[in-house]
Amino acid sequence: MKKCLMLDVDGVLVHPQNSRSWADDMKQDLGIDPDRLTAEFFNVHWREVILGRKKLESALQACLPGLSATVTAKDFMAYWFERDSAVDAAVLDDLCCLKNRGLSIYLATNQEHQRACYLMDAMGLAAHVDGIVYSAALGVKKPSDDFFAHAETKTGFSANEIVFVDDSKANIDAAFARGWTAFHWTGEERLIDLIV
Repeated sequence: MKKCLMLDVDGVLVHPQNSRSWADDMKQDLGIDPDRLTAEFFNVHWREVILGRKKLESALQACLPGLSATVTAKDFMAYWFERDSAVDAAVLDDLCCLKNRGLSIYLATNQEHQRACYLMDAMGLAAHVDGIVYSAALGVKKPSDDFFAHAETKTGFSANEIVFVDDSKANIDAAFARGWTAFHWTGEERLIDLIV
């Protein structure tokens, strides 16, 4: 019997507020061109940020002055996090049911430190799960086998005790290769129907 559910966050439990990308209205709202943001922030800094080698706020401070004369790193993070924070109520309900049945629940996600804290604290996900395993804290990201190995060590569950749900096929394949039971999330099924 499985003892632990590891659940991806973005695309499974959490979605953008208006069902479009959080960045779709950025030019209108903040005056920041999303293509320039990709070129000057995500392409340059994101890998180091998501692996915990560089702080998000520092990376944003390095590139935002060239993108906007008025938007601070804190302003930008608040905008981003708030717009990328709609919780799927059906998935959350299923998590609560599974937890009540004795399954340990962990979020297993590629996140940097500040959004991981935002997910757990500001969004209140800490009240519904036993913990979060995330890339910046581990120094590796999915689909690296090291991510899954570290997740086992951090939670104390072995591969054969874990069931994993993610919307990325590459992550599912990596978890399966590690020996985890893994399901590719499409949003067309109920979480509880996959697990039980």
